[in-house]
Amino acid sequence: MKIEDHLTSFNEHKETIFEWALKVKGLKNSQRIIGLHISRAIIDLLSAYLHETNKINLGFQINHRWFKSKKVLKKLPDFKDKEKIINNIIKLELLSEDLSYSSPKSIEKIKEAINLFKKIEEEINKIRNENK
Repeated sequence: MKIEDHLTSFNEHKETIFEWALKVKGLKNSQRIIGLHISRAIIDLLSAYLHETNKINLGFQINHRWFKSKKVLKKLPDFKDKEKIINNIIKLELLSEDLSYSSPKSIEKIKEAINLFKKIEEEINKIRNENK
C-alpha cells in the first residue's frame, strides 16, 4: 500500500470515530465502532511512518492482530521510541478487541481507548515530523 493510501485510510478511520461515531451516535452508542476503527487507524499511521522512513517496503503489510503481545516487537524494524509506541499500540489493540467483541463497557473505558489513540497519534506524528 502506498504512503498516501495509508494516510487516507487513517483519516477515514479517524473521521468515522470523531465525526460520525462521537458526534452523530454519541460516545455511549459507539463502543463497537470506536473499537473497530481505533487500532486499524493507528496501524495505518504507523505503516505510513515506516514507509516514509524506508523501514519497510511498500509491499510489507502490518496486521493489527500482531499487536496482541510483545512478540510484535521482533516483527518490526527499529525506529525512534519503538518500544514505548508499540507497547501503547498493544494496549490499544487489546482495548479495541474488548470494545469490539464484548458486552457494553463503561464510558470511562471508551474514553480510555480514545485518549490512548490520541496519545499514540501524537507520538507517531512527532517522530514523523522529525524525519521531514
